[in-house]
Amino acid sequence: MNIFTIFQNDYIYHDYQPLFTMGHTPSLYGYEALMRNTHKENPETLFQTAMRANILYKLDTLSITKAIEGFLGHHNGSGKLFVNVYVTTLLHPSFHTYFDHLMETYPGARGRLILELNESTPDELWQNPLLLRTLKSLKRYDVLYAIDDFGQGTASIKKSIEFEPDIIKLDRYFAKELAWSKRKQRFISFFQQFYGNDAIIILEGIEKEEDMLAAKELGITIGQGYFLGKPSKLLA
Repeated sequence: MNIFTIFQNDYIYHDYQPLFTMGHTPSLYGYEALMRNTHKENPETLFQTAMRANILYKLDTLSITKAIEGFLGHHNGSGKLFVNVYVTTLLHPSFHTYFDHLMETYPGARGRLILELNESTPDELWQNPLLLRTLKSLKRYDVLYAIDDFGQGTASIKKSIEFEPDIIKLDRYFAKELAWSKRKQRFISFFQQFYGNDAIIILEGIEKEEDMLAAKELGITIGQGYFLGKPSKLLA
């Protein structure tokens, strides 16, 4: 499928995967918006195609807009909305104008929006001083930001210290067989103690009850994964 067809015919929509607090009485914390398309093309493939066609910014901002539109249009309750964003989008010269207009159009997103930055983004982009200034400027809209897939890259600790994210989402690697891995348990215990007072720690990829219970015992309070809820459309 031609990448430009997506924009011409508006084929993009989102599924939403829930995140839950894992206390004594679990409750909905929010949703992560996951881009889909009616042609069932792999989203990552679409983004890579858009990157080669030099329209990644256009696709990414379209996805962000539609994610917020779908969330506010079909979900009347409380809860946060996690939206993935490319670092190159945040660094784009038109981003501030775009985002100001976005918040004017969807005021209901204020105080509820969390931008997820993928930890494996090339280091030279993270090192751009404009990135941190942009993230801090979004605070006027009460926007939070998260480092996604934490632990996947080679400089995770450095990024978490320098960028002071509001939220750190531990990569799904740490959830897999967590109940049986003493090394993963020790890492998460250390990580929770080290960062727990400065950032919200979320464990992704929880697919088994025993791994969820192990995460709770280690102090993780918010989880995401197929055991807790699969991506789906929101009901009006």
